[in-house]
Amino acid sequence: MKINPALIGKAGEMMVAAELMRRGVEVAQPHSDVGVDLLAYRLEPNSTVPNRIVPIQVKAASGVRFGFNKRWMGKSTNLVLVWHLETTPEFYVFDSLERIEEALGITFRASKSWAENGAYSVTNPGLAVLERMSAHRDQWERLINQL
Repeated sequence: MKINPALIGKAGEMMVAAELMRRGVEVAQPHSDVGVDLLAYRLEPNSTVPNRIVPIQVKAASGVRFGFNKRWMGKSTNLVLVWHLETTPEFYVFDSLERIEEALGITFRASKSWAENGAYSVTNPGLAVLERMSAHRDQWERLINQL
């Protein structure tokens, strides 16, 4: 059964939260959607206040959606893309604009869409794109090391 498109984004957020919790990280979801989907943190023993909070933006798709927008990085320098949400989810973790530009590659980085408008999206990426993305798959330590 196909998931209602309205649920894909929330399901992606919950999957990212679950992956972080499996790694011993506490996760909170802001009640408003103003560009930060999750807040990751750790509590020291006997403490109720985190030392560091890491904001995370999540973008989920039922298939493969190679897309980035500099605006997503405005409130958070952390982005997790979730691909194949309805089958076997894949997670791509970015902790900087530089890593996003690595995934874009030279050609897409130089495009008018990215250079001037700050956005780039491809719904059917080729093999070169998928190879560049592989370096960012399941790189959860990029988030965890910030805590």
